[in-house]
Amino acid sequence: MDTLRDRALHPVLRQVAEAARRKRLIQPGDRVLVAVSGGPDSVCLLMALHEMRERSLAPGTELRIAHVNYGLRGEESEGDETFVRELGRRLDVPVSCERVRPIPQSGGTLQSRARDARYAFFERMLREHRMTAVATGHTADDQAETVLLWLMRGAGTRGLAGIPVKREGDVIRPLLGVTRQQVLDYLASRGMPYRSDSSNGTPVYRRNRIRQEILPALRALNPRIVEALARGADILSADAVVLHEIEQERWRAIAKDASPGHVVLDADRLAAEPLGLQRRLVRRALAAARGGGEGLTFRHVSDILERVLKGTRGAGLNLPGGLRVERDRDRIVMAYSARQEANVFLTQLAAGIPLPVPGEARIGGGLRLLTVEGKHGSPDGRTAFAVDSDRLGGPLTVRTWRRGDWFCPFGMGGRRKKLQDFFVDRKVDRKLRGVIPLVVAPAGIVWVAGYRGDERFAAGPATVHPVTLSIAPPVVMEDDD
Repeated sequence: MDTLRDRALHPVLRQVAEAARRKRLIQPGDRVLVAVSGGPDSVCLLMALHEMRERSLAPGTELRIAHVNYGLRGEESEGDETFVRELGRRLDVPVSCERVRPIPQSGGTLQSRARDARYAFFERMLREHRMTAVATGHTADDQAETVLLWLMRGAGTRGLAGIPVKREGDVIRPLLGVTRQQVLDYLASRGMPYRSDSSNGTPVYRRNRIRQEILPALRALNPRIVEALARGADILSADAVVLHEIEQERWRAIAKDASPGHVVLDADRLAAEPLGLQRRLVRRALAAARGGGEGLTFRHVSDILERVLKGTRGAGLNLPGGLRVERDRDRIVMAYSARQEANVFLTQLAAGIPLPVPGEARIGGGLRLLTVEGKHGSPDGRTAFAVDSDRLGGPLTVRTWRRGDWFCPFGMGGRRKKLQDFFVDRKVDRKLRGVIPLVVAPAGIVWVAGYRGDERFAAGPATVHPVTLSIAPPVVMEDDD
């Protein structure tokens, strides 16, 4: 049996296997969804994981290929899909393909919209096929390019730490320590073909200009510039973990209230922290108040520290989006007006708010959704609903209605019903349908809060791990039948 000390192992295979073991990316028996575009990086990733399995370096690992065809390059895109399907047949690895026609037109650049569509597909495949993680083919060159992009923007530790090797537990990047030249050498040693993306040569994309112009110039000064930048990102990534732990500890002492639309900080305690922690804590507070860090700038954070933290009572400033940050004696208050707060909550609900077990999620209008382990009281399915947590398939989120949603209303014998039809039958006003909170698990809609639970998830006599969902204060949104 081969081991990592076997000198016959290709350096790329050894690096990937070591990274998988050292960073706990892949465990024995994991089911890994491999994102394969057909390009050299993703083909190398697939080949390395396949070879690791065959050599018992990743015993029991199951692989599945995921490929997205956007159709943006006509016959070239069709050729990519054909190539990936044939590669799957050759390696005896199942293939799942998604055709995105057209790419959604709202939100961000074409590249960012394509990325969103791609990762939405990956998330769906993870759920449907019960995969452990999705592996992407980001290399050390991608890491170097990312670090340079962030450097040009004047980023801090978070940005300069680059691409994480593991993201939120379900996205892994085993090739992050492997250079593109090593990728090509590995594929050549295996006689493995790959596809070339003609758009990679288009200088209109900033990343391509870094790849074609800036990195070659830096390489003339340091032939190992890619490895140096990737190593620096790895060092900063480790430091960021330590800083985050310190930030967490100080946040618990300084944040007096932290909910979407309303955050209160202890001004005196914040002022006593080093500048670096002040910046991290203010940025965290802004993200908590706004429901995310999108659009936050260094200038916003600096203005709060200079004009509000160091100011007198009443000192404040208005941020884009309507958030008001104000000094109130020994507190810093970040809040929206009632109307703006409602809009913030609706935006967050549309995207999905995590619902911990046990725990709660604030959903606006003074309402909270609560989860408690065990079956408590006599849940009526409207103000409360007891579920079998073993059937959920993963964490809970709270969101609003989306076109195509369906569930199996409790009491209907498991029959499936479109949520839109359910609302019509209950004579729910159209304006209300978009604000009704839905508790959702990977396996489907669990509870239409205030209305009805899903029979598939209802706790029964044989349930081992019940969880009670409730809305507070109790709200019944429909009359008795």
